[in-house]
Amino acid sequence: MPLLKSLLCFKGYDNGRRFLLINLACYLLLILFSSVLAQAPVLLVLLLLVCTPVMLASSMRRIHDAGFATPFAAGPVIVFWVCVFGIAYINHGASWTLLILAVLVTLAMTTISNARVRRERSYVWGYSGPINLSDSVDTPQPQHFQQQRIEPTITGGSSELNTHVDGAGQVETGASGSVENHQYEEPAGRAAQVSWEQQLNQWFIANKQFTIVGSIVISLVVVVGIVLSLFDEEVPLQTVAEQPVVEAPKERLNKIEMPDNFWIMLDKNDALTIAWQGDFKTDGELWSAITGKGDKDCFEISFNNRDKFRSMKVTVKNGGDYYADFSPVDTQNAIKAIALRDKFKLCGYEFSLKGTQARLMNNKKYSVYFEE
Repeated sequence: MPLLKSLLCFKGYDNGRRFLLINLACYLLLILFSSVLAQAPVLLVLLLLVCTPVMLASSMRRIHDAGFATPFAAGPVIVFWVCVFGIAYINHGASWTLLILAVLVTLAMTTISNARVRRERSYVWGYSGPINLSDSVDTPQPQHFQQQRIEPTITGGSSELNTHVDGAGQVETGASGSVENHQYEEPAGRAAQVSWEQQLNQWFIANKQFTIVGSIVISLVVVVGIVLSLFDEEVPLQTVAEQPVVEAPKERLNKIEMPDNFWIMLDKNDALTIAWQGDFKTDGELWSAITGKGDKDCFEISFNNRDKFRSMKVTVKNGGDYYADFSPVDTQNAIKAIALRDKFKLCGYEFSLKGTQARLMNNKKYSVYFEE
């Protein structure tokens, strides 16, 4: 279709109204799909592929129509790209202030005109160029009026003749009067018909200082809004990073005291914990198998028969209460070793295991580990 071809034509001219409608359509597409652009990059690329050539071609035709240099045509396209990526990837309401900048640029391109350039062009659908759009416009057919000639009748008498002559005179008088009125009213109508583009352009020229100051203020508001939105997004991330990670306290059950002043207990996952009172130390993590940092003496528990089980974590509470946590995989073998061996060593402390088997066998929770 010629109309679609004219949208991608880089030659020719566009008036302000056509340029405004094209830009309005592109920004409506942006607003319509703004909520899914960040999650659907393919849709964002399609939007740019569709709108960019159409906007660039219209901007070039509009800038040529206004009589200015071609590089100015890149302005509306750059602003459109800024709006697309700003609205899609800036998670802040201030990103919508970019549309204010888009409105200013669009209105400026719509109303600009170089007074030194004389334009005598005929526009069809707001376009004047190598593509013929005349076929898509319904031109009204001119109406032809047949003039009826009234001749006097000789046989009718003088009164009838006068009647015909008077009637003809009235017809001619009415026709000439309507023609005179039309010729008189048409120039007045044309003089009174001033396009809104010219009116808006005249207002900008008459209020030049106000326009410049207003544009600067609005641009500053847009820039400040974007900068503040970026800072607002960074602050919560820093706050979360600075907050210490607080672990939920581990619930230890089935606590049994052994003869040599140490305790064993299980958590809800049947992971074994051995606790004792030792030298004073600052509360905190003494050893961690996850990070591999801490006191290497707490790396594992070793029995006198050379059985060894790696500890997962050793912590100190209340200044001297030591808690060594082990994996649930080693629970059964570790309990059997505590019951059947003579001694073990952990974190530099050595404990005797005499009398441990009887206490474990008398407890229902721990006795099951000896039945398997």
